[in-house]
Amino acid sequence: MRYKLLICAFLLLIATPALSQEFSPIVIETGKPNPSVVKSGEPFKVTYRAKFFDTVLIYEERMSPDNLALEKVEAIDLEVSKVRVNNDSLGFVNVWDFTYTFRIIQPEKQGYKIPPFNFIWAEKKAGVTEVQTKENEKPREILTEEVGVNYVSSIVKPPPLDIRDDIDFTLPLVGGTVLRRWAYAVMGVSFLISLFTIFRFSRRLKLKKTQDLSRKDISTEVPGDDFIVGTELILSPKKARKRFLGELKKLYLYDEESFGLTKERRLRQLSRDLLLAELQGTIRDSMSENEICAKLCELDEKQKKLIGLKYSTMLGVARRLKKYQECIDSGTYFLSVNDEIVELHKMVSGLKFYKQVLSFISHLTKRGN
Repeated sequence: MRYKLLICAFLLLIATPALSQEFSPIVIETGKPNPSVVKSGEPFKVTYRAKFFDTVLIYEERMSPDNLALEKVEAIDLEVSKVRVNNDSLGFVNVWDFTYTFRIIQPEKQGYKIPPFNFIWAEKKAGVTEVQTKENEKPREILTEEVGVNYVSSIVKPPPLDIRDDIDFTLPLVGGTVLRRWAYAVMGVSFLISLFTIFRFSRRLKLKKTQDLSRKDISTEVPGDDFIVGTELILSPKKARKRFLGELKKLYLYDEESFGLTKERRLRQLSRDLLLAELQGTIRDSMSENEICAKLCELDEKQKKLIGLKYSTMLGVARRLKKYQECIDSGTYFLSVNDEIVELHKMVSGLKFYKQVLSFISHLTKRGN
């Protein structure tokens, strides 16, 4: 029985100081420096987190950097963030983060300690304002922990520890945007190919029709219901155009003073052959130069549209052909036949397919405007 009493007395002696300790309504947590290794003049930050109840009033103005008494380190800035959280067991708790920006002001490169400093606070009673609390209550202090920082002249970066291969696992499926672009591209190319095919087919069909008409026009009827077809075959427009441009280059090389009238006669014949080839079914070989020019001028809009974009060029060649014949009939020739050759070459070379397409697009653009 005596031993039991002694044990109870011993337990009471141990538990009494622990139970008699006063519960603190505020807690200060000291964070780590960021960065932990600094160079000369480089600032670093340390966050001190204060957790307290509504019964605590912190003297925020006394926590400014100017009020911190530090020797080897100076505080140059302070940022305060305030959050109020709800704790299931404790109720509402205020969490304030005091983030100080420090800078070491000593020249020696070594490890430094930021000494602890006090947070100033007072106990605020219910129904009492902050001003009354500061006037009536005695300020209290709670100490922070010291923080260690390494102060060096240069920072050596640690070697990378991630030695794994970087593998990019791309998705095997193509995105919808890429497929949509490919579809638009295929549709556009298909449309252009179809347009080109229709254009070429219509030209071939029109050429075949005009060739059939020209064969009927150059056929001559003789007694006995027999037909004799002209033995000279009219060239296709493409071949006639190529032959015309080649002959112009050859004709340009002849001396103009010695062969002026001869060059003009040759120029008339080349222009006539070109018109007969380009306008098969519209003009005939039996027509004179004046009749050819008059025929082209009298065409209606439907006939002009059937000829196509080359109508204006052929009309210009026909007018020049008429002028050549008038000069030949009068026994004169141009002051510069070579200039005339250059102009004709420029006009006819514009009948190439890609130039016609560009001209057609330009024509559509002008009509749209």
